[in-house]
Amino acid sequence: MLLTIAGVISAIAIINAVYPAVTRSTGALASASGTVDERIRTNVSVIHAVGELSSTSTWVDTNSNTYFDFFIWVKNVGEAKIGGIDGSDVFFGQEGSIARVTYTTSTSTTPRWTYSVEGGGDWIAGATVKFTISFNDGCPSCYKAPGTYYIKIITPNGVSTEKYFSM
Repeated sequence: MLLTIAGVISAIAIINAVYPAVTRSTGALASASGTVDERIRTNVSVIHAVGELSSTSTWVDTNSNTYFDFFIWVKNVGEAKIGGIDGSDVFFGQEGSIARVTYTTSTSTTPRWTYSVEGGGDWIAGATVKFTISFNDGCPSCYKAPGTYYIKIITPNGVSTEKYFSM
């Protein structure tokens, strides 16, 4: 009888020790599964990139903001809505001088990038975001040299797209 009571108490002690660990593990697995599911359903693609340079290599300020701008259109080709676009990382430049560009809406900071969802709204599946990378080289007529440029955009959940383009 005493042995049975000791066995029941031991079983209860083991259950009380193991059960919380199992429930914590289950919560962690569910959270990780949700994160992986979101990343699997997220996919983006650079569909076009261009700078404010004419075919004769002269600066054309297409949006009249006195900055030399590059425009990169990125399409959400996945199934998931992408939130927090301003939390994306943007890397840009020519070979040997690729750097992370800061997101800001302040016109006093360059280089900088801003964005707009084409047609407004959220960056849902099928929607395109126009990223604008602005440079101010100290004078309104200064421009970036023709050549090959690299762009890499990483969404807040870690999905990335990249492209080389020439102008």
